[in-house]
Amino acid sequence: MSPRASAIALLLALPPALTLSPQTPAGDAVPAAGASPGALLSGPRAAQAAVAIQLSLDELVSAASYVVVATATEQHSKWEELGGSRRIVTYTRLSIDRAVAGQPDGEVWVRTLGGVVGDVGQHVAGDAQLRIGAQAMIFVSRASSALVVSGMAQGHYPVVDGEDTRRVAGAPRVAVRRLAASPSSGTVLARPGPAISAREQLVGATLDAAIDAVSRAWKAKHAQK
Repeated sequence: MSPRASAIALLLALPPALTLSPQTPAGDAVPAAGASPGALLSGPRAAQAAVAIQLSLDELVSAASYVVVATATEQHSKWEELGGSRRIVTYTRLSIDRAVAGQPDGEVWVRTLGGVVGDVGQHVAGDAQLRIGAQAMIFVSRASSALVVSGMAQGHYPVVDGEDTRRVAGAPRVAVRRLAASPSSGTVLARPGPAISAREQLVGATLDAAIDAVSRAWKAKHAQK
């Protein structure tokens, strides 16, 4: 296996570090036994994900079972055994707005790391943060027991409204939908050349341009098989 393939496999298989924080019913963190009073004011610390290099679009496409533009409509969190330890995971139901590449399942529930169960919350930096009502382009992979976001946060690109920067001065403003970076990417190292990263290609691109780029990469990758 090449070093690049090994890095992808490690990124997809290795759960990141996380922060475990007891919480009150109102959602405020409370200090654990022995913690200083100041710990309550600072709140839970952000956890650092496993260090990874930026993935290229070809690598994301290779890891994905399909790519969709979808809106998160429902979520629930639960405890599960993962990687030999018990941790909180969140399942998010995706309403597919557009199939970009591959054949998505009729009903899609994606598992991400972290969430809140009862009075315990876990935050995982480096995994996708899917928010109810938010639309995003999502690369989806099949893990052993669930669907996950390919490359974690690197496979999640929220769709945001922006303004057409090419408009003529004085002309009416035109809203343009663009892709943004996932809000909690963790520690991601700059990609060595010559290939550029998927983030460089997709973040800031219009949704239509991003769909076209992913479709071309998908067709090229599957034409080689």
